[in-house]
Amino acid sequence: MKYALRFHKNKNEFYLTVEGVFSSFYLVLTQTAIFTSIALYFGLNEIWLGLAASFPMAFQVFQLFAPAVIEKIPSKRFLLGFFNSGRFLWLILLPFLFAEQRSPKLFLLIFGLSQVFAAFAGNIWVSMISDAIDPDRRGKYLGLRNFFVSLATLSIFYLFSVINDNVKKPYSFLLIIIVTMVGSFISLLALVPIEERRSSKTGTMNDLKIVLSDKNFMKLSKAYFVWNFVVLMAAPFFPYHQLHNIKLPMTYISYASITASLLSMLFYTLWGRLSDEFGHKSVLIAGLSIVSITPAIWILMNERDWVLALVLDAVLSGVGWAAVNLAFITLPMETASSNSPMYFAVFSALGGLGGMIGSILGGPIASFFNSFDFYLGDFHIYGIQIFFIIESVLRYAAIPLFAKISSRKYVSLPTLFTNVLSILSGRHMVRIQEGNRSDVIIGRRRVSRWW
Repeated sequence: MKYALRFHKNKNEFYLTVEGVFSSFYLVLTQTAIFTSIALYFGLNEIWLGLAASFPMAFQVFQLFAPAVIEKIPSKRFLLGFFNSGRFLWLILLPFLFAEQRSPKLFLLIFGLSQVFAAFAGNIWVSMISDAIDPDRRGKYLGLRNFFVSLATLSIFYLFSVINDNVKKPYSFLLIIIVTMVGSFISLLALVPIEERRSSKTGTMNDLKIVLSDKNFMKLSKAYFVWNFVVLMAAPFFPYHQLHNIKLPMTYISYASITASLLSMLFYTLWGRLSDEFGHKSVLIAGLSIVSITPAIWILMNERDWVLALVLDAVLSGVGWAAVNLAFITLPMETASSNSPMYFAVFSALGGLGGMIGSILGGPIASFFNSFDFYLGDFHIYGIQIFFIIESVLRYAAIPLFAKISSRKYVSLPTLFTNVLSILSGRHMVRIQEGNRSDVIIGRRRVSRWW
C-alpha cells in the first residue's frame, strides 16, 4: 500500500509536469516578443498594445467565479482541460493571416476571450496542485517543475524566433500558431492519466465571506495587490528604454534574457529545497529583496555602461524572480485555512486588479519622466531612469507588508542566505528554524533567543 501510494504521487507529479512543459508553447506565444510581432502584423498600435497587455491582469478577476463552477463540476482535471481548451480560439485567426485588411479588434477579441479561459484555468490549476501535492513537498516539486518549464520555454522561444526570422510572413505566424496548438493538445492529453484526490471542500461562493474574514490571508492578498501595482507601473518600460532610448540590438537583449532564464532554472530547485526546509515566507522575502534592487541598477543603463547594467540585471533577476515566482504559488497554499479554490481566486483577483491599475497609471508617469534627460559630467541620465529608481524604492516599501504575514516557518534573511551559500558550496544546510516567535529549535528543545 505504501509503495502504491508513492507511485500514485510520483505519477501525478510527472504528468502535471508534462502538462506544464507542453503548456509552455502557449506561454511563449502570448507572453514574449512573438506575441508583439503577431499583434503588430494585425495592425495594433501602441494604444492597442497597451490594452492587450492589461488583459492577463484584468481578467484575473474572473477567478472569483471559478469556485462556483467547481461546485457544479467537481472534477478539476476535466475543468482544467476544458478551460485550457480556450487556447484553441487562436485557430480562428488563421484564415485572417492571409487577409489584406486585418482587424486589430478581432485580434483583441480572440486574445481577450482566451485570457478569460486562462483566468479560470489558473485558479483550478492552483487548487489541483494544492490537492495533489503534499505541503512538505510543494516547494521541492514546484521548483523542479519550474526548472523543466523554464527549459522548455527557452527551447520553444528559440524555435519560434528561428521560424519568425527565416519563414516568410504570414506563413511564419501560421506555423507558430499551429505548433502551439499541437503543444496545447499534448498538454491536454497529459491530464488524462492524473488521478484526482477529491476534496470534500470544493469552494462555493459562500466561502467568499470566509476568505474575506481570514485576516492573515487577506494580509497576504492585499500585499500581493500592492506588489503587483508597484511592479506593473514600470515593467513595460524597461525594454522600451533599451530599444527606444539607447537603441540596444535585440540580440543583446535576448542574450540577457537567456542568461536570466538559465539562472532561474538553477535556482528554482535551490529555492524549492529551502522553501520546504525554512518556509515559503522566508524564500519570498529573500526574492523580493533581490528583485527590488534591480530597477535601481538601471541608472547604469545608458550608452556608456549598458553592458554592466545588462549583466547585473540578468543575474539578479534570474536569481530573485525564481524565488518570488515559486513563493507566490506555495505561500498562498500554506496561508489558506482550507483548500477552497476561493482562497486562490481572491488572491489572484486582487493581484490582477493591482497589476491592471498599475499598468494604466504607469504609462502617463513613464511618458512624463521620459520627456527629459540630462548629464552629470559625462554621465548621461534619461528621465525614465529616475522613474526606475523610484520603482526600486516603492518595491522595498512593499516588502514589510509581506513580513507581517504569519507563516508556519520563517527564518531571517542572514540565516537563509547562509544556507544558500552552504548549498552552492556543496556543504550541508544549517538546520536552524525560526518561527514567528523569537526562539530557535535545537534538537527537540525550544531555546529562548536573546541574540
